[in-house]
Amino acid sequence: MRLVFVCQACAGRYLPPDGLVHPDGTRASTVWCAPCQAAAAARGILESPELAAVAMLLAVRAMRTALGARAQREPARRPDRRPSGPARTRRGQLRPGGARSRLG
Repeated sequence: MRLVFVCQACAGRYLPPDGLVHPDGTRASTVWCAPCQAAAAARGILESPELAAVAMLLAVRAMRTALGARAQREPARRPDRRPSGPARTRRGQLRPGGARSRLG
């Protein structure tokens, strides 16, 4: 499952490329989507490391929430109820001599 980020400039949700590297070799941002990142770079604004850490934390938290919701939607699996040994016969349940004590 991939992380979904929220752009801090336009509040849009976006999927950064794998490894946070664009196909042209430039680094992808965890703070801004591609258009907002290009606009910020044109204005000379650098990505704050604190803001990048918060963006990563929010994306991981959203993924955990989504996985938790998925686990709640799936039906619970029944435990395995197979016997651990062979079936016991009625004769096997009696102790030796148990029948004699009841007759006497």
